[in-house]
Amino acid sequence: MQQSRFVFLSMPAKSGGQVDEAAEEVLWMLVSPNNRQLGRGEEGYGTYAECRAAVVRLRDEHRRADAMALADELTGQWVWRLELDGETVAVSSRSYLRARECSYNLERFLAAVPQADVVDGTRAVRKGQRLGGDVRTVFRSSALRRPYGPDNGTRAAI
Repeated sequence: MQQSRFVFLSMPAKSGGQVDEAAEEVLWMLVSPNNRQLGRGEEGYGTYAECRAAVVRLRDEHRRADAMALADELTGQWVWRLELDGETVAVSSRSYLRARECSYNLERFLAAVPQADVVDGTRAVRKGQRLGGDVRTVFRSSALRRPYGPDNGTRAAI
C-alpha cells in the first residue's frame, strides 16, 4: 500500500505579482496515499536541492513547530500554518468552513510528516492557478498544537 509522500513541483516563478515564464521555482506539497493534498510549503525555492532541504528540515523538526489557525476576515474560511523559529514552513493546501475541520486536517498533516516518503525529482507544472490571498491570525490555540510544542501550547491571542 502506498503511503503519504512529499512531491516537488517545478513551475514558473512569480515576480512582482506577475508570472515570469523565464524563471522557475520549486514548491513542495505533502499528499496522502489517495493523492489528496494535506499541506504545502508557503514559498517556492530557487532549486530542487533547496526545496528538498526544507522538507528534510520539516521532517526533522516538525515536533518543535508552532501551529496556528487563521481566518479570513472577509470569508470566514479557516486555514492553518506551521512555524519553526518564527518562519512559516508549511500551510494548508485549502481553506475550511469550520475551525474543527481546519484543526482535524492540521493533525492529519502532522501525523503524516514523519512517515512520508520524499519523492525524487520534480513534476513540471505549466498551467493552473496559483493560490494567494491575505488572511489574518484570529487565534493561536493549544487545541491546534501538539503537546510537545516549545511553550506547551500557551500563546497569547493576536
